[in-house]
Amino acid sequence: MAAERNWARNLTYSAPIAHPASLEEACELVGRSARVHALGTRHSFSDCADGDGVLVALDRLPMDLEIDEQAATATVGAAVRMGDLGQALDARGWALANLASLPHISVGGAVATGTHGSGDRLGTMSSAVRALQIIGPDGALREVTGDEVAGSVVAMGALGIVTRLTLAIEPTYEIRQDAYLDLPWSAALDRFDEITAVGYSVSLFTRWRGPVERVLVKSRDTEPPDDLFGARPAGGRIGVAEIGVDTKNTEAGGVPGPWWDRLPHFRMAATPSVGEELQSEYLVPRATAKQALATVHEMADDLDAALHISEIRTMAADDLWLSGAYGTDAVSIQFTWRDLPDLVLPLLPRVEERLLPLGARPHWAKLFAASGVRLRDHYPRWNDFERLRDLRDPDRTFGNAFLEGVFGA
Repeated sequence: MAAERNWARNLTYSAPIAHPASLEEACELVGRSARVHALGTRHSFSDCADGDGVLVALDRLPMDLEIDEQAATATVGAAVRMGDLGQALDARGWALANLASLPHISVGGAVATGTHGSGDRLGTMSSAVRALQIIGPDGALREVTGDEVAGSVVAMGALGIVTRLTLAIEPTYEIRQDAYLDLPWSAALDRFDEITAVGYSVSLFTRWRGPVERVLVKSRDTEPPDDLFGARPAGGRIGVAEIGVDTKNTEAGGVPGPWWDRLPHFRMAATPSVGEELQSEYLVPRATAKQALATVHEMADDLDAALHISEIRTMAADDLWLSGAYGTDAVSIQFTWRDLPDLVLPLLPRVEERLLPLGARPHWAKLFAASGVRLRDHYPRWNDFERLRDLRDPDRTFGNAFLEGVFGA
């Protein structure tokens, strides 16, 4: 077992990585470990999945997809990548309501960190979870159902090693993507609610200077507009933003295709986004979103040298205790930074100084500066989660430096 780096190469894992070949082996490994933590597909920019004992990757366990058509649920291994699950579901006539922009990430990692796609009426990936199977600190499996699910889904590995998840599904469908260029900033702010409502999923891409460079509209049962409040249709195949090469992007240009190949921004077969980058993201309540966008726009000159692109997305409220969308429809403001930590890291407290007073919650898997002391009031069920953690992992077998920074030692 050797230490490895994450996908963006900004983090070298502190602990060796084990790859158990069976569920029984995974349980035995956890049961004899004083400190252990789950590791997914290594797409986190923060050290939320690092540890000081042993890291457990379940990538050698099978997908083992089980579909309950009557309940409209699918149960699957936590290590399966979102894109692989999507294709497997589609082949059997089923679908998820939404997907994140990267299909490369594991299902377990996506829901544990509150990862999301976009859509006014669509929840985060985590909101699809109906039940969990978790290895506890003694190595025993437990099934999490009912009221405890809300506290256990977005948990950053703090409650155990999630081995299988049950997700809500629906009949399969097609999506088309259409891109629009140069949306005036005045329209982005004044008509924001109308813009994000024009499609099933809508994303805005901006460098905060000049117009919003690109709006990507993903339509399911409706036709996209001919004109988008001053933004012109791009026409042809054009991707999410001028980062990386266009062949990385899923097909736009109004050509319908399977949901699993249109809801993500990037293709499974390609390295997504730039590849060498850093990322931060903050979810703000929908009620303060326009104010949040305006205050970040004021920082355009300060952000420019460090920034590749920002993406603005929307999501529906959920009841998951540590979700960025707990109790509120939310708008995410994401920053894809250049791989320049000396420029990027000093910017984070400055961004948070503007966004935290507006109710912003950080994406757990991305870079942020605020500690748990500053964040706890943003999550009404924070104390409930701490009590659940005390119940399920009193000795902090699944603890790590990230969780100690967020919740305290």
